[in-house]
Amino acid sequence: MESPAKEQPRLSVPVTAKGLRVSDPLTRERTDPPPAGLPGPDRVGAGGVRSNTIVASAASLVSGLLNAGMLAYSARQGQTGEIAAYSVMTAALTWVAILIMGGSSLLYVSGNDDERRSVRSQRLLLAVPAMVVATLLIAGAYAGRGYGTAALISAGGVMILNSLAELRFSDLVRQMRFMAASAAMTTTRLLAMLLLIAGVPLTIALAVGAAAYLLTTEALACRGRSGARPMWSGLSLPAARRAFRLNRRLFTYSLADAFTGRASTIALSLVAGPHVVGCFGALISIYQALIAVVFSGLRVPMAIRTRRRHNLGPTEAVSRDGEVISIGAATLIAAVVIVSAPWLATSVLGLLIPASATWLQLLALALPFTTVNRAFALNRIGDGNYRAATRVAVSIAVVVTGGLLVQAMALGPTGAAATTCVAEAAVAGVLVALAAFRWYRRGKANASQTRAAGQERDRPRPHALGR
Repeated sequence: MESPAKEQPRLSVPVTAKGLRVSDPLTRERTDPPPAGLPGPDRVGAGGVRSNTIVASAASLVSGLLNAGMLAYSARQGQTGEIAAYSVMTAALTWVAILIMGGSSLLYVSGNDDERRSVRSQRLLLAVPAMVVATLLIAGAYAGRGYGTAALISAGGVMILNSLAELRFSDLVRQMRFMAASAAMTTTRLLAMLLLIAGVPLTIALAVGAAAYLLTTEALACRGRSGARPMWSGLSLPAARRAFRLNRRLFTYSLADAFTGRASTIALSLVAGPHVVGCFGALISIYQALIAVVFSGLRVPMAIRTRRRHNLGPTEAVSRDGEVISIGAATLIAAVVIVSAPWLATSVLGLLIPASATWLQLLALALPFTTVNRAFALNRIGDGNYRAATRVAVSIAVVVTGGLLVQAMALGPTGAAATTCVAEAAVAGVLVALAAFRWYRRGKANASQTRAAGQERDRPRPHALGR
């Protein structure tokens, strides 16, 4: 299998039927020709798409359950200070990472050699130092408020190490090595869990697990003759600065996506008390964890489209099995959560507000629509059409903002959850309607061509006359 680091630069050549660049007018997708002297693209069958989708989603689910288990165990052991330090540092560094890196992780998966080298330079030469400085500043600011300095710094280390490991995880995704990527994710989370049970503080255990995750993914991605180059190779400051220009569309996408996920909680915190916001935040965390599961499954078709665009993957049409499995799983999960919401909210989570079950049901109802929107956006990113993906993310953010403003004077948790559901459903409905219209128009055009070909075939031919 060809390594991402071995990709050849794109060739600006016209459209032909012999392997030169082709373009789809609907997606603006571009496919590069096979590198000279190298074998043609690998084919990924429907069975491979299905198995990779299931493996990626299952690994994300297991990882999420292990993280939830670690938090629950730490709470039972009285490590609330560790949890508070981890929550504060994670929330703060998330915005620092978005402002510096934006959608660079998606660009690293879908881009060419030059774009990926720029992202790697940006991450190591600019983002990591900025996150180190931010970690020290945040730790200094919160140390005097009862937070442990060591816990805050360890939590910052977790974020920094995971941001580097994310690049190597992306290499494994791009190489279609989902089994190796899933094994690295789950085993290192399990290591952190075992350390926690052995008595290691939560943030230290997570930091050790993150370091093991980085080392494991680095070794896996660089393994073999066709493996990727070491992460630190080919770095340069000009390339790091160029990443901001290359990433500007995906930066907007990431910013809009992050805003959509947090806008309801932020708006609610301005009008409701800490207890209500805390209960709503717990349900939002569950919703985002479920999104992460389906997101992992949708990375499979995105990776296949990326490989095809760079002539590392299948040349035929990409199977829809990945999207079908993810949307079907999201619908099933949503149905289970809607039915069991009263039990989950009161018995499992211990929320004392009766209406919390309704909030959870509204968020669960949004999950299938969110999956449709993510499937469209990630497919367009895989095709290199970043503008279309950004339009979807910005549209959802705009609808969420409008819904919150309409309820500004009487905003409550039910309205905040309903805003998320309505925004995702509205945009998904538009996408499905446009896809149906294109399908109808394509079918009508094919029928016209078939009818014209039949008429041409049935037309009587002139016979040659003898002398």
